[in-house]
This record gives sequence, C-alpha cells and structure tokens, in this order.
Amino acid sequence: MTETETAKLELHHDVPCPGCGCLCDDLTIGLAAGAVKSIEPACAMATAYYRQKHVSSDDCRIDGNMATIMEAYQRAAEILQAAKAPLFFGLGETSSEAVRKAIDLADLTGGIVDASHPTFYDPTGRTIQTTGLVTCSLGEIRQRADLVVFWGCDPLTTHLRHWERYSAEATGRFVPGGRSDRTLIGIGSRNKTTDACDAFIPLEPSQQIAALHHLISLAQGKPENQSIVDAKLGDAAEPFGQLYEQLRSAKYFVFVLGEAFLRKEAGRIPLELLAQFVRPMHEQTRGAISILRPGPNWVGAGGVVASRTGYPGGAALTQGIPQFDPDNLSATRLLTQNRVDAAVLWEGPWLADLPEAARLALAKIPTVVLGHRLLGTDFTPSVFIPIKRPGYSDGGTMSRMDDMPLPVRVLIQEDLPAAEEAVQAILERASA
Repeated sequence: MTETETAKLELHHDVPCPGCGCLCDDLTIGLAAGAVKSIEPACAMATAYYRQKHVSSDDCRIDGNMATIMEAYQRAAEILQAAKAPLFFGLGETSSEAVRKAIDLADLTGGIVDASHPTFYDPTGRTIQTTGLVTCSLGEIRQRADLVVFWGCDPLTTHLRHWERYSAEATGRFVPGGRSDRTLIGIGSRNKTTDACDAFIPLEPSQQIAALHHLISLAQGKPENQSIVDAKLGDAAEPFGQLYEQLRSAKYFVFVLGEAFLRKEAGRIPLELLAQFVRPMHEQTRGAISILRPGPNWVGAGGVVASRTGYPGGAALTQGIPQFDPDNLSATRLLTQNRVDAAVLWEGPWLADLPEAARLALAKIPTVVLGHRLLGTDFTPSVFIPIKRPGYSDGGTMSRMDDMPLPVRVLIQEDLPAAEEAVQAILERASA
C-alpha cells in the first residue's frame, strides 16, 4: 500500500490474532470501510482469519431454509428439550465466556461436554494427573531457551510466527543473539522446520518409545544393553546419546512437541515418558515441554470445563453430576457409536478433518451449529446460527497454546449476535 493509502486507514495496534494457537498479540491491523486492508507483521494465517468471507443474518438457516435469528434460537431450544443425550463440542472455536454459557446449557439439558479438539490428540490433562509435567510459557522459550528440540512438529507450516517470535529467531534476555545463541534440533520426519534446524535426527514412529526409554536411562544413570539399544534405534542410537549431552550442557532446553509426537494410537505414554525424562534433568540443568496446540481457544475451553466440572477436557452431565470418562466420552467416539441424539457445535477448520463416520452421524441427528463463517461440511445442520467472529467483531477471553489467557478485541461492529449472547438466548428458551 502507498503512504497515502496507509494514512487513511483506521489502525488498531497490539491486536491478539486468533488465527492459530500462538494468539500473537502484536499485530497492527488497518481497517477501511469495515474491512481489513493491512496486517503487520505479515502472516498468512492472520490474513486467512481476518479476510475470510463474512456471514450475515441472511445466512441463518433452519433445515436449510432461511430463518430469523429468533426462530433459530427457538428451534435450537426445542431440539435440546427433546434430546436425551445432546453433545456439546467444538468449544475451542469460541471465547471462554461462551464456553461457560455452553456448560450451563449442557447442565440444563443433561448433555455431554467435550472441550478437547476432535482431531488433535492432546493428553496433557491426564499426564499432569499421572506423572506431572514441567512446562513453560512461550515467553520463557523466547527469553531463556538456548536449546530447542522440535519433535514431531513443523511450526514453520502450522504456526507460522512461532519460529520468529518465540522459538528460534527472537532475541531474549538470556539469548540476546537470538538465532545465533540457540541450537535447534529436529526429530522425526523431515519437514520445513527440520530443514532449518542445526541438526536432524530421523526417527520412525515405531522407534519413539525406545528413544524415550533410552533418554530416561541416560538421565537416571541406569545401565543399558547397548546391543538392544542399537537394535531398536539403529542409526538414531548415537545421535540420541549426543542429544542427551547437549541437553545436559544447555542452560535452558525446551522440547516443542507436535501431532506426530502426540500419537493417538500410543495414548499418553510418549508424553508421560518425556515428562519422566525432563524431571530428573533438573538436577543438572533446566528445561521444559511445550506443545504446539491448534487455535484459537482449545486450551481455554478445556480450562473452563475443568474449572466448572473438576475434570480436564470433558464431562457427562446426563446424571445431574459431572462424570469423567475421556476414552468413551470423546465427541468422535460418541458420534461414531451413535450414542448421542443431538449436537451443538462451533464450526471450525477441524470439521473438515472429522472422521467420515462422525460426519455421517451428524447428518442423522438434529444439529445446532454456531459459526462465524459458512459451514464447510457435507451435511445440512438442523439449525445454523451466524455469530460474530472472535477478535474481529466479538470480544472476550481466549487462551494461547501455553494456557496464557488474553483478551481478544472488537475491531468492527456487525449486526450479529455474539456467541455468548446466542447461547444465553437458547438457554432462556430451553428453560422456559
């Protein structure tokens, strides 16, 4: 844009961006005629979020037919009143304030709440309860980490500004040189991030548990049968021994984990083993574990559910008291097993990755969808309620991937209900 065009913009500084789990709060957004014209620093994920197609009240639908917002509220309330086991999920796409209202609605209607990401496996809550977990804020990585290990992740693809703002290039109090003061190591399959690291350790998923046990043995000083280690780890055995020495000599190391490390088929075992390794390392140095979670508010939604029910991530409210069974009460499992008879969900990119069986199940039951963009699925919801977009036309609180709550701001006014307002309206009608 030219200087003249920039001078005409309405500038908003230090804007938190819900485009990914980093929730970067340093953006300057320029508006003109109610539309985003500039975003600085440039980020493709921020651009995609702020410049996506708007919804309007004309997009409100009941069974695919145009309806008013008030009619949609009433129909949603009727669906929940008739349901015996309604499911509430997709909560990470909205503000923490709206999640609180959703729990009130689930409590009233005897529903099941699942605040976890339907397609991203994150066993953090249960790992904290079983073995404990040494973690840190993104700010600590920026200010302290001189050794960063990217294991099973690719932030240069999934969290575009994580590399420049927190983990690699950013200057910090104890790493004033930024990238030149840090050693970066990639583990897993080769990707854009590992190519930019100082060293790369190829590791197959089948070798992951053995590699973690090897690190634990080294940290605890336990003897190992080297022939067994070599047989299980192959060419990775020696690099992992070198990695241990690098971790031990670092002033502050951080493991940054992604979806390829948190493998659902392995359960919480990999994260528990890594936690068991990091803990004794504090006798020699300092370190932590950080997880590259999706955005915008999946961590915050889980925190709200935990504070209201006492359980991390989800709970069944069908019996009048919260009940916890994360293996059997996940949204995906409930849908694929046809164990719910209605659903309330917040639309988001995760819907495209939902297993086909779960999508087919949604098409068979009454569904209420709240969304700030048009529904990108192959089923027609019973009710679609257009709502304001968080951090754009709707305010509230969202939590960054490191559980840091941040206030998202209203940049423009839209003639749509906020998510919290919409849920409250349904709640009032359902309780009538």
